[in-house]
Amino acid sequence: MKHLILPLLLLLLPTTVMGCASKENYFKFVDYYPGSQDTHVILSAPHDGWIKLDSIPDRRQGCYDNVTGTCDWRHDCPGEHVSGKCNAVTNADLHSSVLAKQMRKTISELTGKTPHLVVSRLHRSKLDPNRFMDDAAQYNPIAERAYNTFHGIIKRVHNILAARGPAVHFDIHGYLTHATDNWTECGYNIRRERLNANNFTAEESSLHSLAARAQARGIEFDSLVRGEDSLGKLIQDEDLRVVPSPQYPRPELGTEGKYFRGGYITRKWGSLNGGEIDAVQIEFPQWIRDKSDYYGPKLGRAMATWIEKYYSGDD
Repeated sequence: MKHLILPLLLLLLPTTVMGCASKENYFKFVDYYPGSQDTHVILSAPHDGWIKLDSIPDRRQGCYDNVTGTCDWRHDCPGEHVSGKCNAVTNADLHSSVLAKQMRKTISELTGKTPHLVVSRLHRSKLDPNRFMDDAAQYNPIAERAYNTFHGIIKRVHNILAARGPAVHFDIHGYLTHATDNWTECGYNIRRERLNANNFTAEESSLHSLAARAQARGIEFDSLVRGEDSLGKLIQDEDLRVVPSPQYPRPELGTEGKYFRGGYITRKWGSLNGGEIDAVQIEFPQWIRDKSDYYGPKLGRAMATWIEKYYSGDD
């Protein structure tokens, strides 16, 4: 299915975004691939953009306020640049959107329902949609409008999905910073320390809604996160190392033991604060993203099985 062209895209955007001047200058920075009318799934890929617009300055370290513990992301901020504070991550998650498209295709083939997909086309050095807007766009008006477009499309799709019942949002990412373990990481907003301590709850998770429905079916939250009923188990069954899962229930069981729990998109758009749309941030090592044609169908198969079990629309 081809991605939606500009005239139809306008119909899906909130009025605050549709009211922007020179709309064509901002919409080209987001690709939206519409889902089928009966889907309960949306995917997003915020960090695989390639456009480096000269009129948008590179994102950079902000000024740290020791009193409030906050960051000032203005490029002319008067405060101090403190090592290890207010850092701007600018490296792209190369090929993560390609992997997302392959997974989407397989999910569509196996379930008969095509997920929505939203992709940011601006390079992460110019915009990071997986942050609050002040950090994400650093007060550049073009980047801010691209940010609002990206999240505006997600909001409209979520509104559509919410009317159908329980749904899930997969946020697709990649990492380079801890390649020793080379595993896939399923982030449910549960901190690494909490997983290692075997001390976590559904209330802190972006699967809060699913946890309640699963409990009614006799499925414990621990099993939903890292046991026989987990997405990790299904990815593990595709012969891939994944955390959390039955094989690696805790990040500390790896060599480095590092783990991403999920970011702004997972917390904002998941069921952490209510609603029936859950969210999962999935981090993939580069070798998987480099072979998306091979690994995309395997991962899509695992995701399709999980979707059919928990988000088919039949429960």
